[in-house]
Amino acid sequence: MGRRHNAAFLALALFLGAFVAGAAAADSPRWWKGNLHTHSFWSDGDDFPERIVEWYQTNGYQFLALSDHNVVLEGEKWLPLTSPDRRAAFTNYLARFGEPWVMTRSLQATQQVRLKTLAEFRPRFEQDDHFLLIPSEEISDKHRVLPLHLNATNLRENLKPQGGTSVVDVLQRNIDAIDAQRRLFNIPMMAHVNHPNFGWGITAEELMQVRGEKFFEVYNGHPQIHNEGDVHHAGVERVWDIMLAFRLSRLGLGPLYGLAVDDSHHYHHVVRTNSNPGRGWVVVRAPRLRVEDLLSALEAGDFYASSGVRLKDLKRSPTELSLEIDPEPGVTYTTQFIGTLRDFDPASQPGPRPSNSIYAVTRRYTGAIGAVLGETKDIRASYRLQGDELYVRAKVVSSKPKPNAGTAGEMEAAWVQPVVPTGARKQ
Repeated sequence: MGRRHNAAFLALALFLGAFVAGAAAADSPRWWKGNLHTHSFWSDGDDFPERIVEWYQTNGYQFLALSDHNVVLEGEKWLPLTSPDRRAAFTNYLARFGEPWVMTRSLQATQQVRLKTLAEFRPRFEQDDHFLLIPSEEISDKHRVLPLHLNATNLRENLKPQGGTSVVDVLQRNIDAIDAQRRLFNIPMMAHVNHPNFGWGITAEELMQVRGEKFFEVYNGHPQIHNEGDVHHAGVERVWDIMLAFRLSRLGLGPLYGLAVDDSHHYHHVVRTNSNPGRGWVVVRAPRLRVEDLLSALEAGDFYASSGVRLKDLKRSPTELSLEIDPEPGVTYTTQFIGTLRDFDPASQPGPRPSNSIYAVTRRYTGAIGAVLGETKDIRASYRLQGDELYVRAKVVSSKPKPNAGTAGEMEAAWVQPVVPTGARKQ
């Protein structure tokens, strides 16, 4: 083989080597940050979807689901500019995107602007392995006066609230409707139960019974969500542990994974009493920024929820849970490994109801449910399961106060999904 042929062969070999290396790197799992609960002018948010998407894209997010109430972002919708806040938002929107993108009309002397559909604006923002928009809807249902909301992520058609005869029935009917659409279109689709303590709508005993559900919001940035509970109502983390204990020991159901979300509505005035963006998110480990990869990783529990704490690494198996924190200078961290043992006492007492309330509250259980099984202040933390646990999850709390928190005195935190030792789930 001549020198020229040798050079050509070497160049081809280098190209193929670089191509294979690049493909392997593309398929290596990476961390992707995203928000799964967001509102716009399509329902009760106070800004245009393009402005909202741009905020998330420029603030370090790789994926976003716009989940307006009982609507998908399609069809023709005109927004009347009937308030000073809407007119101010429109002025900013027009200055940023201009005509002919921004379309207006006058109807009965009222100026209106047409809201762009997801199909129209997603090409302006999506970039392969950089930013992804996911179709979504917040199905906003109720039982009597109790608000019962669920998000359907990556749905294809609008789903109407299904109603029902009880809290459990309403939740189950909506979960089943999402699952039916998933099977109809044969695509990945995800349901999650929103903010259980909003309007004190859902107790642990009710949510634990829902079949075919894997996700709920353990942290929601809206200031009216009551993540921490009150004197009558259990906090959402307490609800999580109660549900895990009974689903895994007595109900024959799998674990529920905890999401952190913004539930953002307000984008112009950043104050604690508003529901602003950037308060809660999930960080998902997946090989590519594609819906099927993200939802597959979420289904496997290969993600963590955060209100500010970052992790460098996370390992979950039926025998060990370990993590490494990505620390900020001057900030300290406490990691707790939280779980319930198989021989826990299931006895409970009715929780005291607020005056004049006829609605149930989560019952009171022993502290053996959701006990702290280990604790460390090291940046690297691990827990090896002993075999008598039903599950173990982890929570990291930092010494850094959360900026613009929805709750006074809130510190930044992260939540790692529960691991279940082999044989712990009752069949």
